[in-house]
Amino acid sequence: MKKIVVVLIALFAIMPNLIFAEEQKQGFELLVQEEKYYKTTYYNGYVDGIDTLSQPSFMTEEITQDEYNSYNYVTDSMSRVSSYISTEYKKMTISILSNGSYYRYKVVLDWKKMPKIRSYDIIGIGHNSNVKIVGTPTFNLKYCTSSSNCTTSTSSTKQTFSNGAGASFKLPSGTFVTMQATYFYDVAKSGSSTLYSQTAYGDYSHATSSVTASQAMQYSVNNSGIVLDSSITNSYDTINTAAVSWSGTW
Repeated sequence: MKKIVVVLIALFAIMPNLIFAEEQKQGFELLVQEEKYYKTTYYNGYVDGIDTLSQPSFMTEEITQDEYNSYNYVTDSMSRVSSYISTEYKKMTISILSNGSYYRYKVVLDWKKMPKIRSYDIIGIGHNSNVKIVGTPTFNLKYCTSSSNCTTSTSSTKQTFSNGAGASFKLPSGTFVTMQATYFYDVAKSGSSTLYSQTAYGDYSHATSSVTASQAMQYSVNNSGIVLDSSITNSYDTINTAAVSWSGTW
């Protein structure tokens, strides 16, 4: 068990440095970023006298970085009746970068504790009307069984909207020590006027029940984040959007 803990610590310690490694090779500079941390508690049994076995319920809350970092899977597993209560932890990082010609909006979702439900999730970025997407958005999902055994998938269904874009993708089955979804696109000015500020809005929707690939496409993205169609709202866990702003002349 000690070896597993060491591997986990090492992976999470180097992960932030890996996020922007490819951008640095392309001449991009990180201008600003924001991180948010989330905890989802699933109830599956009798909680406070209420039978949630037939209708499992969950609650997602934003937590502090300290709480996220201090979470210990082994201690949590020993202190809970796992068939009744389980937790999931994830972190979202939203960033604005520049290479001198374009600005890049990027969102990264890291799972600290892997989700039990593996269906079609949605990741997206929204922006204001003073910019427009150029080129094709990029998505990849990286999941590792150890520090030296990782798989990267680019399989997703992408959609672009007037004020944002998103990708729906299938979470892999199996046991992993890390799993990271990355999505980004480059933007140009939508007009000729000088811009003095930019804001990117990162968002992620995790499926809390089985959904089909076509159902996972029933959403839009804008500067409020991911907007789910009413037909799938109850099938997803929504979290607070992470917004980051940068001020400068463009």
